[in-house]
Amino acid sequence: EVPPWSSHELTEIANIGFPLLKINVSEELKKRLAQESYGSPHLMQEFCRALCRIKGIEESLTHEVQICSLDESIFHDVAEGTGKIIYDRLAKGPRQRKDRIQRKLAKGGKVDIYKVVLFALAEMKPGMDKIEYEKLRTAIRHVLNDNIPQAHEVSRVLDKMSEIASSDEASTPVIDWEKEEQILHITDPFFAFYLKWGVFG
Repeated sequence: EVPPWSSHELTEIANIGFPLLKINVSEELKKRLAQESYGSPHLMQEFCRALCRIKGIEESLTHEVQICSLDESIFHDVAEGTGKIIYDRLAKGPRQRKDRIQRKLAKGGKVDIYKVVLFALAEMKPGMDKIEYEKLRTAIRHVLNDNIPQAHEVSRVLDKMSEIASSDEASTPVIDWEKEEQILHITDPFFAFYLKWGVFG
């Protein structure tokens, strides 16, 4: 198991890479990128690449350029290319013979219980933290107008999502549901990042 990288280790990616391109990125901005990386060097590299792409930098410059701020749309753009595939798989849920009940969202529109759970997680923006079941239930109440699913329905959905996540081609599941402990773990930084920046982006 590879432990998450520290903030210092993540900023080293920027410290080494940007000067080679003659880009001077502020310390504050590098810390922000590291903070959004959830311990993943791959996400940090994605941010650095996206920053260069936005600035139109494709090779080493002839003179130094300063970058002290960024538009947060960079995170929405990176999110689209990271956790969306597994998110869509979880939102689809397992195959079933009959249509699922559509529930009204507080923000408008209707979705089934699988998307309700994912929308609730996105509203929580949990990062890589473990999530207690009751906190997730509270978030579900905020997301929905009415027709709140029963506790056993949510638990069943988390069971199924865990199965889908563990059968995915990725090396490790993006979520892990401990039914007895009633705790959900977000185990993948790309998925955590997508919940924060991609779902409502």
